[in-house]
Amino acid sequence: MKEPGLKYIAYLRKSEERKERQILSIESQKENIKKTFPDLKIIDWVEEKHSAFIPYNRPVFDDVIKRIHAKEADGIVAWYPNRLSRNEVDAATITYDVRRGIIKDLKFCNYHFDNSPSGIWFLQMLLSTGQLESATKAVDVSRGMATKAGNGEKPGQVPQGYIKVPVLNDDGKPIMNKFDRVVTITADDPERYDMVKRMWKMFLYENYSPGQIRKIANKDWGYMLRETPKTGGKPIGTSTIYRIFTNPFYAGYMRHKGELIEGNHNRMITMEEFDYAQKLLGAKGKPRKTKHDFAYGSMIRCGVCDCQIVAKATTKLLKSTNEITTYIHYYCSRKSEKRPCNQNIYTTLKRVEADIDVELAKYTIHPDFRDMALKILRRNNKSEVADRTSIYESQQKLRKRIQKQLDRLTDSLTRGVVEEDDYIRQRDNLKQQLLSTDGSLRQTERRAEDWMELTERAFNFAAYARIHFAEATDSKIKRDILQTLGVNFFLTDNKLTLTPKNWLVPIERDYPALEKAYLKVRTDKKATAKELEVAMESIFESWRAQWDSNPRHPA
Repeated sequence: MKEPGLKYIAYLRKSEERKERQILSIESQKENIKKTFPDLKIIDWVEEKHSAFIPYNRPVFDDVIKRIHAKEADGIVAWYPNRLSRNEVDAATITYDVRRGIIKDLKFCNYHFDNSPSGIWFLQMLLSTGQLESATKAVDVSRGMATKAGNGEKPGQVPQGYIKVPVLNDDGKPIMNKFDRVVTITADDPERYDMVKRMWKMFLYENYSPGQIRKIANKDWGYMLRETPKTGGKPIGTSTIYRIFTNPFYAGYMRHKGELIEGNHNRMITMEEFDYAQKLLGAKGKPRKTKHDFAYGSMIRCGVCDCQIVAKATTKLLKSTNEITTYIHYYCSRKSEKRPCNQNIYTTLKRVEADIDVELAKYTIHPDFRDMALKILRRNNKSEVADRTSIYESQQKLRKRIQKQLDRLTDSLTRGVVEEDDYIRQRDNLKQQLLSTDGSLRQTERRAEDWMELTERAFNFAAYARIHFAEATDSKIKRDILQTLGVNFFLTDNKLTLTPKNWLVPIERDYPALEKAYLKVRTDKKATAKELEVAMESIFESWRAQWDSNPRHPA
C-alpha cells in the first residue's frame, strides 16, 4: 500500500556476522521488501554486518536513526522487527521515536505495524523478545557444547590432521539438531592426518626442530592448511606448528573450559609422548606455552653493529643418561642494514657468565674489610648527621627569609609602593632563589636519610655480589647484579665488556693498596685493638670521601 509523501530507508541485516552467510540472506530480504512494497518510496538501501544482540554495536543502524532525526527520511522498512532490534536499548530507541512522531512509520514484510499506543506497546514487546530468544539460544548452545565435550566430542573446529564429518541417519541423510545445524563427529583428515603424524615422529624421535619441520612440510610435502570459512588454503605457519606440538588433542584429550577431557577421536601419540614433547619445548608437566627466561638477552648489544644480542635455547635428550638438557646460546640479531656484522655466531651462557665473574672480581672486597669499614663509618656517621642537621636548619632559615621577602613584595605591590614591572622582576628573582633552596633542602634530607643505608648496601654488594652471582639459580637475581655492576654491555668476539658504575671505580683503583695496608695492620700482633681501629680509620679516611661524594650508589 502506497504511503504518499513518506520517505523510507530499507534496513537489511543478517544474524550471522560471517560474510558468506550474509550475502544470500540480505539479497533475500531485499527481494521480499521489493515484492511486498513495490510502490514504497525507498530513498536508500543500507546493509548491516553486525549483531543486534548487543546495543551500541551497529554503526549503520545508528546512522539510520540520525538520518531520520535530520528529516532525511520518515520511516524504516525491514523484513521483520527482529532485524531492527534484538535488545531492550535499541527497542526503546525505536518505539520512543515512534511515540514522539520522529519515526512516522515502520513497515515489515511479515508483520503489520499499527502506529497506535497499543501497536507501539506490542512492537516494543516484539523487539525485546528478540533479546530473550538470543539469550536463551546462547544458553542452549553453551549447554549443548558442554554436553558434546562431556560425550568425548570436541565442540567447534578441530586441529590440523582432523576434520568434522556429518552423522548420517539410516537413510544416509545428515542428522540435524534443534538449531537446524548438522550433527558432526571428529574423523581423520584423509589429506593431512598422516603428514601431521609424521611431524610428531620427526619432533619426538628424529631431533627436528618445529621450524625445520614446518619448512619440510611446506616445501617438500606441499602441506596446505585445511580451509575453513575464515582461514586456510595456505602453507603452515610458525604459530600453527607450535599449536600442533602443544595441543593435547593429538594425545586423545581436548581442552574445554580449563579442563582436559578424554575424546573419542583417533589419537596420534600417547600422553607420555605428549609430556615429553612439552619438555622438549622447555615446559614442564601438562601442556603450556614454551618459555625461557633469558637473563641477559635484552641488556647486551653487539660490539660490531650495535644490534641487540638475543638468546636461544636448544633442548637435547642425552642418550648416555636419558636426561633432557637445555643449552642456552647468545648471538647477534644482525638487524642492522647499515653496519654489516662479522661476529662469531654463538656465545654460550657459560662463557657470558664467566666474563661477568671476571668483572665482579675487580670490584670485590674482603668481608672482614667490609665489617671494619662499616663499623668506623657508623661511628663517624653520628657526627656527620649532626653536621647535616645544622646545614638543614640553616637552609630552612634561608627559605623562611626568602618567603618573607616575597610576602613583603606582594604587600608593597598592593599598597602601590612598587611598580608592577619592578614587582615582577623582583618576584621572579625571589622565586628562583626559593626553588634553588628547596632543591638544596631535598638533597640534604635525602643525604641525611639514606647516606648510611646506601653506603652499607654498596659495601655489601662489593663484599658478596660475586658469591651471590655464582650461587644464584634465579635469573632475575643475576640480572639485577649485572645491572648494579655496570652499563653499556657489549659482546664482541664472544667476550662481554661493560662500563662499571661510577661508585665502583674507587674500588678497582684504590682497594688493592687499601687491602694491603689493612692486612698489614690486622696482622700486627703487637698492636692493641684501639691502635688497630685508629690505624684503620686513617686508611678509610681517603676512601670515605669517594662514597660521600656519590651517596646514591647501588639500589
